This record gives sequence, C-alpha cells and structure tokens, in this order.
Amino acid sequence: MGSTRTAWHVLLVALLSQRGSRGFEVRSEVPLSTEPLRADYLLLRRSAGSSEPAGTLKRLWDLLPKDTIVEFKSSGRPYRRRNFDRLCSYLHLYFTDEPERIEQRSDLCGVLLVPSRTRSLDTDVADLGLGWSDLGGGYWQLRGGAFALFVVEIDAAAEAEGDDLLRLFGHGEARTGEARRWLSQQLGAEEIAMEMHDLEGFDEVVRKLVAAFPPERVLSAYAPEQRMAGLPPEQRMAGLPPEQRMAGLPPEQRMAGLPPEQVLLALPDEVLQALSDSYLDTLSKETRAAIRARIGR
Repeated sequence: MGSTRTAWHVLLVALLSQRGSRGFEVRSEVPLSTEPLRADYLLLRRSAGSSEPAGTLKRLWDLLPKDTIVEFKSSGRPYRRRNFDRLCSYLHLYFTDEPERIEQRSDLCGVLLVPSRTRSLDTDVADLGLGWSDLGGGYWQLRGGAFALFVVEIDAAAEAEGDDLLRLFGHGEARTGEARRWLSQQLGAEEIAMEMHDLEGFDEVVRKLVAAFPPERVLSAYAPEQRMAGLPPEQRMAGLPPEQRMAGLPPEQRMAGLPPEQVLLALPDEVLQALSDSYLDTLSKETRAAIRARIGR
C-alpha cells in the first residue's frame, strides 16, 4: 500500500517467492481496483462559511465536517453490493494521504446519495457492523465506523424539503416550471451537454426532460426556455407515442421517406375501398393481406 517502493520490497518478493509456501502464488505491485480510485465528489468546508441557507439537500450541510467524500448512485445505475466498501476505502486512503489537512478522523466524513434504500445497501451496512440512526426527512447516520457516515435517500429528502430539482436525481419527475427550466438550461449549455452526451445515463436525463414538457412544446425546437434544439430528434421525441410524434406535421412530412406500399397503408379505409382488385394484386403479399383485412374483401 506504500507509495514508495524500496530495494527491500524487491528482496522480500524474492524471499516470499523462493522460500514461502508452495500453496501460494506471490505477486508484487498489484493494482487493487479495475477502476481508477476517484471519488464522485469532494466537499471542502470554507473557513468563512456562508450564512445563506442552502437551496438543496438543506439538512445535509450542517452535518458535515472539514472534508466530505460523496458517492452518488442514480436511478439508472443504482447501488450495487460492496459499493459502500468502496466509499469506506476512499475515506481511509484520503485520511492516509492528507495528514496535514485532516488532523483527526472527525475532520472527515462520507456521504452516500441514493434514490432510496435498497436491500443490497442494507446488507452491506449490516455486514460492516454499522447501525442506522434516523435523522428524519430521508437523512440517516451510520454509527460504528471509523469515520462519520451519512446516507441520504433522495426521493424522501426531495419530498420532505419540497425540492423539485433534487427530485430529478431520484425516481421522480419534474413538477414545477423551475425544475423544467433548470434541466433544459443545463442541456442547453454547450459545455455541460458535450460532457454528458456520451456518458451512461444521458438517455435517462433526456427522458426526464421530455417528460417534463407537453408534447407540443417538446416538438418545438424554437422555445428558448427548452433549449432542446441541440438534441437529436430521436432524443427530443423519446418516449412519445406515435400520434404525438406526428402531431402538427403536414401530411407530406408525415409520409416523407416511406416506400409506396407503406404510404398506402397510411391511407384511410374509405380510400382503400376505391382501389381495384387488379391493383391490389400488384402489391406484395403482406401489404395486400393488410389492406384486404381492413376493407373486408
């Protein structure tokens, strides 16, 4: 685990390999994680804290010490077994590497943000010998660890605090114009949109944005508050039923790009009734069967 490798490290691996138990394989300088050791967020308390109340996660900030490591699990990529062990490992590594900043364990804590508690989270917490303490409103403290630990259930906290923006990060949908505007503005910001575009969960973000607006406004690329013009059409219309996707389009645009036989199938039954049997016989078997089933001959 040391950051400095000495000549004695080399000699020890030779000793263990040559004279250790034959029942063991000896490896040295082994990466212990397939992913980079990178926490989601690090919150650093300013020396002169602001007296202005927080606008989101309102009950959290007063609970936090000097430094806080935060891990976030979204509804699209929920909590998985041993994720909590990873958060604990980050705390221990940060405590080891920052002795000048973190003078005592009480200067550091960990926070896990989840849409809601899950069975896998409860199992991991129990395996670590930690106990839940309900702070109310979706906030929990876990007791028994080397560092202060908090879990925030986003769904419950958003409801308790009336925070429609926070609700977006759980299982909920936007209910207010403020949340709809905020989400659309973030997607409209070029730098943020480019950073998110290729990441896992981007489709879920777009789906929530689409669900926040009436269909006729989703289909408009010109409403400035939506800032949706930069999204591909298939993402702007994701989740809409076919009739809403086509609403407002003139007939020629609805039919654009369709092969002739599919255009026929889009015609009303009264028009299909006027087609002669000799013409129907020129169509493919599938198209002919579909038309005859509709007109009864």
